[in-house]
Amino acid sequence: MKVVRIVLFAAASLALAASLAPVAAGVQQAPDTAQPGPFVVGHLSIMFEDPGRPCDLGPRPIPVELFYPVDPSAVDSASAEAIFPLDPINGYWPETYSSDWEPHGHDRAFEGATPSSGGPFPLVLFSPGWGGPIWGHNFLAGRLASHGIVVAVMYHYGDAFFPGEQFDHISVACLNRPLDVSFVLTQLLTRNASPGDSIQGLVDPDLIAASGWSLGGFSAMALAGGVDNLGFNTESELYPEEWPNPLETYVPIAPDPRIKAIVPLDGSNQMMQFFELARVTVPAMGMGEEWSMLESLGWGYPWESWQARQHAAFQGHPSYRVDVAGAYHQSFSNLCTSMTLAHEKGLLDDDGYAMWQSWVCAAPLSEAEANRVTTKYMIAFLKTQLCHQQGYQPIMTPGYVLKKEPGLEFFVTEKRNPNAIDDKWPEYFIYFMHQPGTLQARSEKDPSVIMRHPHLGLERH
Repeated sequence: MKVVRIVLFAAASLALAASLAPVAAGVQQAPDTAQPGPFVVGHLSIMFEDPGRPCDLGPRPIPVELFYPVDPSAVDSASAEAIFPLDPINGYWPETYSSDWEPHGHDRAFEGATPSSGGPFPLVLFSPGWGGPIWGHNFLAGRLASHGIVVAVMYHYGDAFFPGEQFDHISVACLNRPLDVSFVLTQLLTRNASPGDSIQGLVDPDLIAASGWSLGGFSAMALAGGVDNLGFNTESELYPEEWPNPLETYVPIAPDPRIKAIVPLDGSNQMMQFFELARVTVPAMGMGEEWSMLESLGWGYPWESWQARQHAAFQGHPSYRVDVAGAYHQSFSNLCTSMTLAHEKGLLDDDGYAMWQSWVCAAPLSEAEANRVTTKYMIAFLKTQLCHQQGYQPIMTPGYVLKKEPGLEFFVTEKRNPNAIDDKWPEYFIYFMHQPGTLQARSEKDPSVIMRHPHLGLERH
């Protein structure tokens, strides 16, 4: 077993000095992306059906929760609060309301409010993790909408989160996810162009990004780079022989040229070959668990380099990687809050709630802090690279992060061995384990040295 080679950034001190330069004269200072934006949040629940992919219910259902910007003047105390169905498939579970989520730090949202006159706006298509509910990313979607970004969060039927739902093999889930995303995009753009529709003119069709958590992050990457043979990619030691893969033939996933940027959150890039990831040429920012956390959780070689792997492959410019210290996989969602609400609504008994809480709320990093940094950097990236707006770039630098966000590490580039591009997980990557620029970061690159994170109290190797 070969050891992953580690290198330092060249000229780190120069990069640090440059990245801390003030905003240029004449450039408007951007809003604080860690706080609610200048818009209030509108919301709609939409059910699309794809007759071309039937399931046990008939046409394939694709529920969508749409969050969008609304002018503050368009709502008042009498405006209806947003309604978030807990079971959009068959309605077995009760509805929740914006006021149920707001005590947990979520931004207030209004049901069916008139979209802002300031559009059209960029659109983010968001795919949740495998087996995750559609309401596991309400915070992210609402916060992005408050900053002028439309977000369509969808659920993928066959993940079996809801009562009575069929359960699909992971290879089928991998196939359906990007197909769902592209289908939803087509339907939304059709409504967007339809006179008299409630969302007519809401979206700029040239400003489309794909994002997702976990297997949803795979969807974003697959739509940007394409997959040659999904059946082959999903055959691995992760899936035992007693769980046969139904995709026994050559199954490709075509890229969607309408996707102009991607933001995978702890994305499942192991579902793609390295050369497929290298076909991602749109701007990209991957956020995920930090190298030492992956190591400490016992994943073992080569999983420590899980998030660095995709970053090393991506060929888009720019390509960023943001590692979040103290985060677990579930930190890139609001599942801790979601399961608390499910318990309050009587959907989880005390034992079930305790089981869920021991997983979704277990990370050293609080859900609130994880949500803050995820939305802060996602908004800044999309505003800068998708919308080409000025004023957000200063925080998108290693130097800013070293000074202002000690719980993050921000990488601008990775290097790869060109002779290893045909490997699924090349052993000769030159990965950056930790961000350079401080004595602490340099010391952490030595595996014999154990440093203690100043804010989280975590031992990092």
